Amino acid sequence: MAAVFAFDEPEMDSDFRPRTKSMSSVGSRDEAWVPPSYNGAELGNTVNGYPTHISSINEDDEAIVEIADGFSNLGSTLKDNQFRDEELMGTSYKVDIAEYVSEDSEKKRRPRPSDFEPIKVLGKGAYGLVLLVRERSTGRLYAQKQLKKASINVHKKTVEQTKTERAILESIRHPFIVKLFYAVQDLHKLYLILEYAQGGELFSHLAAEKMLSENTVSFYAAELVLALSHLHGVVGVVYRDLKPENCLLDSQGHLVLTDFGLSKVANDGGTCKTFLGTPEYMAPEILLGKPYDFSVDWWSLGALCYDLLTGSPPFTGNNYKRIIDKIQKTKLVLPYYLTAEAKDLLTRLLRKEPKKRLGGNIPDDLKTIRKHRFFRRIDWAKLEARDPSISPPIVPVITDPILAENFAEEFTSLAISPPGVEIPRVAGMPGGESTSHVDDGAIFENFTFTASNSFIENAMRTA
Repeated sequence: MAAVFAFDEPEMDSDFRPRTKSMSSVGSRDEAWVPPSYNGAELGNTVNGYPTHISSINEDDEAIVEIADGFSNLGSTLKDNQFRDEELMGTSYKVDIAEYVSEDSEKKRRPRPSDFEPIKVLGKGAYGLVLLVRERSTGRLYAQKQLKKASINVHKKTVEQTKTERAILESIRHPFIVKLFYAVQDLHKLYLILEYAQGGELFSHLAAEKMLSENTVSFYAAELVLALSHLHGVVGVVYRDLKPENCLLDSQGHLVLTDFGLSKVANDGGTCKTFLGTPEYMAPEILLGKPYDFSVDWWSLGALCYDLLTGSPPFTGNNYKRIIDKIQKTKLVLPYYLTAEAKDLLTRLLRKEPKKRLGGNIPDDLKTIRKHRFFRRIDWAKLEARDPSISPPIVPVITDPILAENFAEEFTSLAISPPGVEIPRVAGMPGGESTSHVDDGAIFENFTFTASNSFIENAMRTA
């Protein structure tokens, strides 16, 4: 059971910009604060814990899925028009854990954790680290998200979130959403081998500049509009944790949306109920415990745009209780220096009533968003195609990709544990052995995935 940090948490230091923390109704993510009334929620019974048919989303999230007979078919439930083509997407397969620990395995083509050499730490969360790694056979650089099985197994819901994240990433192909190339595992950890976004976090660029120009915010908001539209309309996913820390920049400066650990696969017209997200960017209906839908992501987009334009989220406070109270009860205040176009967009995205919110009536609202004067300089067709004539407003300085110079030194300076040695515990990170008495091999037996060679080759050419 994760420790509960109640409303009397220490006050935040106003002299620097702290990282925000995601919260969930179960367990701990990013050293999450968990409200007492939601702590310790559990899932119902499952078969090996793997969903193959997503049940109606208007059922309680703690009964997320209707279980059939395995994990490998989950991709087919993500929307009828999100087709599955192994030549494009890649394949999932069941793997005996022994294949990963045996050097004599004949299945050489299936990647293993030892195929990737750790270089630097790029970030850390509640359940493990994100590393910069180099594929030994090709020299290619990837971001490797590590998840400790012992920590994940403390809560069944966290197991489901981990599997859902892997399934969502496998099913997405979009220019502004992080690419998954491999998913591998060993006896102790799960590994997601992801696109290495060399430009680092948008959070870091915001922290350095204090606030960004309207033209810059318009550009990255437009790329987020395209990413969210794809998630909602094509894949059927509610993202639920939009914030600067989850927006990366690639080597050219284009946005890459990452971290789907709190995302939810939804059925048509359904609603969610789980209390989770990052408080500064959470929609009022989530905080009030009401059912919610895709419109929460458009609130978060409004909060993110406000943050980028002004240097802080729209509702702030010295602790989470004050932040949440303000989101629920306080009227939005817009700084005088914002343009009329920016004020209008923010006002419409940050309406507390979901049905009155811009984005609450998709697909009609999507046309309104694209035509909004805030995006008057955006050529949507060229942007979605990543036309070479479009130059991002932030061009990361990269002298050598292996240096990870656009990532925070608080992470890149961390020591990397040698292979075969447990990652040292850090403050706020769960540790120790699992007490769940669950067979990890059975739970994660279909976690493994490899993308098609053509997809990987194309991604490397355009990186």
